[in-house]
Amino acid sequence: MSERGPEWRATRLVDGHRVGVTVAGNGDPLLLLHGVGRDRRDWSEVVPALAADRRVIAIDLEGCGDSEAWSERVTLRSMTEVVRRTLAALGVREPVVAVANSMGGAVALRLHADDPAAVSALVLSSSPGFASGGTIGLRLMAVHGVGPALLAFRRVAARIQTRMLFADKAFATRRLIAEGLERVSRRDKRRAYFQVVHELGGWLGVRRRWRAEALRPLVERRTPTLVLWGERDAVLPVKQLRAAAAALPHARTRTLPGVGHAAQIEDPAGFVREVESFLREQDR
Repeated sequence: MSERGPEWRATRLVDGHRVGVTVAGNGDPLLLLHGVGRDRRDWSEVVPALAADRRVIAIDLEGCGDSEAWSERVTLRSMTEVVRRTLAALGVREPVVAVANSMGGAVALRLHADDPAAVSALVLSSSPGFASGGTIGLRLMAVHGVGPALLAFRRVAARIQTRMLFADKAFATRRLIAEGLERVSRRDKRRAYFQVVHELGGWLGVRRRWRAEALRPLVERRTPTLVLWGERDAVLPVKQLRAAAAALPHARTRTLPGVGHAAQIEDPAGFVREVESFLREQDR
């Protein structure tokens, strides 16, 4: 894994609020959205390749990373609004390609549902939204009182959460575990984490209501969509890819062999290859 430069710690003021954002390259805008409890550093392995001929914008979602919470309650809609206003502050007026991992996929779907014309295409990697199921650890985090109790053992929690992202546990480096510990040690980050986790799902899994609201416009408009899944995803099982194919008949679906939940970290070359192939197809 490459070392991360100081640009990954950059912040900007957007409407008076601090937002973590990294911008690289020039050309059509490509938006990167990370997963729950994570931040934009998850994209550091793929940004150089994706920014070769595009303007890549990686944003820390509301209450995550270097971004502060803009409101008392962080929700999918509030996260989406922060993304929209950050893009406006950066002068982005044209539609974006939204590339998202895990919970970032829910935000990307919400961004498209609220304003379909603002999103030209979506790449959803191990994204919730297609089925209710999830691992027991993920569902426990969504139970009021249980999740905070589990995160009380912060070092253990950071280690477990980081290792769950990968099929090859060697990718759960000391640096990534330390970054995870940094996140779970901050009260404001934990608050935002549980607020959005409770909205996304509960003990029974990912909630049906927001899934239906988010997917309907995508099906109606047939917005170009690529759905990627790690073959050995331990957070959202790869069988959900079949649900994605059924929900989005127009979408292109791909499995990344031997990879877990964070394909952009564990197999950056394979991830970029799939994204680039999909985008070239849209340019024809």
